[in-house]
Amino acid sequence: MWQQRSPDLILIPRCERQLRATLITNHNYPVEEHTVNTPDDYILTIYRIPTSPKLHPQLSNETTQKPVVFLQHGILCASDDWIINGPETSLAYMFADAGYDVWLGNARGNTYSRQHKHIHPDTSDFWKFSWHEIGVYDLAAMLDYALSASNASSLHFVAHSQGTTTFFVLMSSLPWYNEKVRSVHLLAPIAYMRNHSFILSKLGGIFLGSPSFLSWILGSMELLPITSLQKLMCEHVCSEGSMFKFLCSGLLDFIGGWGTRHLNQTLLTDVCATHPAGASTSQIIHYLQLYTSGDFRQYDHGREQNEIIYQQATPPSYNVKNINSCVHMYYSDNDYMSAVEDVEYLASLLPCAELYRIPYSDWNHYDFLWSINVKEVINNRIIDKMERYDIEHATGMSF
Repeated sequence: MWQQRSPDLILIPRCERQLRATLITNHNYPVEEHTVNTPDDYILTIYRIPTSPKLHPQLSNETTQKPVVFLQHGILCASDDWIINGPETSLAYMFADAGYDVWLGNARGNTYSRQHKHIHPDTSDFWKFSWHEIGVYDLAAMLDYALSASNASSLHFVAHSQGTTTFFVLMSSLPWYNEKVRSVHLLAPIAYMRNHSFILSKLGGIFLGSPSFLSWILGSMELLPITSLQKLMCEHVCSEGSMFKFLCSGLLDFIGGWGTRHLNQTLLTDVCATHPAGASTSQIIHYLQLYTSGDFRQYDHGREQNEIIYQQATPPSYNVKNINSCVHMYYSDNDYMSAVEDVEYLASLLPCAELYRIPYSDWNHYDFLWSINVKEVINNRIIDKMERYDIEHATGMSF
């Protein structure tokens, strides 16, 4: 059953919304579509899987109070990340099967959140944001909405890649949000990028890693939205019998880490059809600035603008010591985006962090989502930790 729970005008093409709902209802899971308005007037579309068809009727009642979990995607991605691996392996379905009220976030600028109350997405003004705004505005608004709609006081949080960055931004900048999360699970976390090994980041950092005329020209533009032509090509290039299928897996290897043996090749058509899901070029530039500076800090607009915006010549660093919620970070040796040394350095700064280093030397950035053994390596571990947290904190706590 698909329910749209919002009085607001939704500007995404209806066929896109129906496609998202169909992907979930085809597996007999109920799904709701919700609209979230941010303080700066972006309109986000998020999804909710309130229960599972596998639960006992008494537990599957949508009015029954359940613990809440919120999942946030990475850069150039969307809520699709958590469901395209199918009902037996995808984390969103597994959470629903385990009795959780599941919420899937979508950041501004992606396929499902390409909307604003006053600004058209075809104008550059729409794209004047980085992942800083996604953290302090989008993620904060989505968490508040999910908690209110679920009648809960706190929730479990799971994120991948840029989703982890926005968590660090929010909890550092607005530390009272730490009280709204229960257990936190961050896959391929990114904050410090001193040991980042992606070749295009090394090259991009030379030209865009510091404020310049080029970064000013290339900032605030739409980056890689999904097109109809792309979807058509995916059906032929990435399909199971295509002789060009190696191009699709090769692209994921190039970005996420060469040589993985874990990628579920049968998902390539679905991954291609839903990725890249769109972003602002400023999000990429902000990451390149982190790589160049070696610091985890706000967007560098150049000395003159920094003085106006921040009242100082350089961007302020995020104070990660404000993150007093205990975080579980999952990382790997073959991840070009999230280097082992950077994750371990970040963990040394956090008040409470637990590390899990994947026991496969070839596990890459996208294996956290779409590997053939993600259920055993990642998902079961997360669910076990969440269930243990709920048992240990059950007394006197409301979900």
